[in-house]
Amino acid sequence: MIPNDALTVTAMIDALARAGDAVFVWDRGDDSIKWLDRSVLDRTLASLGECMTGDALAARYCDDHEQRRRNWLDRLRPVSGFVAVHRVEDGGVDHWIEERLVRISGEGQSVVCLGFMRNVTEWQAYQERLTYLACFDELTGHFTRARLRTVLAQSLVSAFAENNSFSFALIGLDNMAGVNHAFGYDIADEVLTGVGRRISDRLLDGEAIGRVASSKFGVILNAGSPAESMTRLRMIQTAIRDEFILTGSGPVAVTVSIGMVDLPSQARTTQDALAAAEDALTVAKDTAPGGFALHEPDDREAETRRANIVMAEELSAALREERICLAFQPIVNAAKTDDVVFYECLARMVDRTGELIPAAKFMPVAEQLGFVRLIDQRVLELAFEVLSSDASLHLSINLSPQTMNDVGWGRSFDRLTMADPEAAKRLIIEITESYAIHDARHAVERLTEFTDRGCAVALDDFGAGYTSFKYFKTLNLNIVKIDGSYIRDVVDSPDNQLFVRSLTQLARHYGMTVVAEMVENEEAGALLNDMGVDCLQGNFYGAAEVVDLRAIRAERDSA
Repeated sequence: MIPNDALTVTAMIDALARAGDAVFVWDRGDDSIKWLDRSVLDRTLASLGECMTGDALAARYCDDHEQRRRNWLDRLRPVSGFVAVHRVEDGGVDHWIEERLVRISGEGQSVVCLGFMRNVTEWQAYQERLTYLACFDELTGHFTRARLRTVLAQSLVSAFAENNSFSFALIGLDNMAGVNHAFGYDIADEVLTGVGRRISDRLLDGEAIGRVASSKFGVILNAGSPAESMTRLRMIQTAIRDEFILTGSGPVAVTVSIGMVDLPSQARTTQDALAAAEDALTVAKDTAPGGFALHEPDDREAETRRANIVMAEELSAALREERICLAFQPIVNAAKTDDVVFYECLARMVDRTGELIPAAKFMPVAEQLGFVRLIDQRVLELAFEVLSSDASLHLSINLSPQTMNDVGWGRSFDRLTMADPEAAKRLIIEITESYAIHDARHAVERLTEFTDRGCAVALDDFGAGYTSFKYFKTLNLNIVKIDGSYIRDVVDSPDNQLFVRSLTQLARHYGMTVVAEMVENEEAGALLNDMGVDCLQGNFYGAAEVVDLRAIRAERDSA
């Protein structure tokens, strides 16, 4: 309710007029309207100025908008207000007017309202555009992935209720990267649009198509059987393959591969349906360009997917609730095995019951779904907390390839090393051999950043995959860790012994420390020491044990 104070009302009218509102006072007693300012109304809507009564004004609105306004007036209360956007036709053109009404005085039929009007035609067009883009792909005009998934969910509900079946397929263009490279992205867009049109032209009423990825369409077919769906999809595939797509640069030949799933027999949710069709499309593409595959249910695969979903939810909660902790495994001096040189920090997760979950159970999922960067950041923070509490401690942490370029991890590293440079000098960062070799130039730059802060760098699992001795010199490593596959049988394998001796000699030439992983017995440890290995790691010398951070924090707080 607007205060019935002349100065207050006048100030409000002036402010709203300056903001772009047309202002009027409406006396419901005689239904008269007095315009205080209507300068913002377009010339196309100038006829509104001739409407000197509320009923005459309402007559310009479309029926449903006028009824909303009338309903509000019928139940007008002192504190109520009315806001609506009305469609007004003028000369065959639709315009949109926002109207706001508030009571300023009177009771019953003698109520006086203050009204504000604004031409919001451009704003309405913008909102309609946003609504359109939320449902339809801007390039092809077909459903977006989100909208198609909604339609797919509705189809599943109907199939369960009516006990019938339908098919869902993913249709992917083959070698779209080659089209982009040969013709450019504009022509590739024309190709994509042309393929989508050919698919759409062959769908029946009630069926749907959506663009679910850059060069991939999803299709819902209401065929009577999987065999009928396969026949129709093959026809679509042939129509695309046998006739060129005409573009601004001339005709372009393309093929598509198709993966199909029968629903709801092979999947009961949209997530499972999309995953099953994606698996089938992968099989089709692996066969040959223009391949076709029907999803073959695999109970183990479905169970693995469900387990991954559960683990992803658990990981998210564990990170949020700080249930990621550290376990330390000792790396000992090969010549004096009771002397711990440093500890490797291994991530552990504590579930809601307090049980420790080893990294082998959650790290594969973490790497696949992108959680590994957050875990690496948490390990870094915890490692610095422990290093700061014990000046005699040296720790190593593992850095995954995904984390090497992560901005969040980099910021945490900069902050922690600058805050405690002494702790940084006792930190070892372990990188994988595959990252070091596949992105050697960037690896050199990144590792230099680590060493500039005082950290040491170790090459983990050396020999596991892409062994190349030339990177010893370019990477400026401090430590090399020989993969356990060369260590487990080193006592009985002359080949493994040769590899270890060669590596050890080369590492000494470059001033690096050599660590042997997965040492399982005293005999192997003694042999490795004789061959010049500096440090040993394995459960024989100590299994990984969880660090009691609460005790460390309590001791720190009491100091």
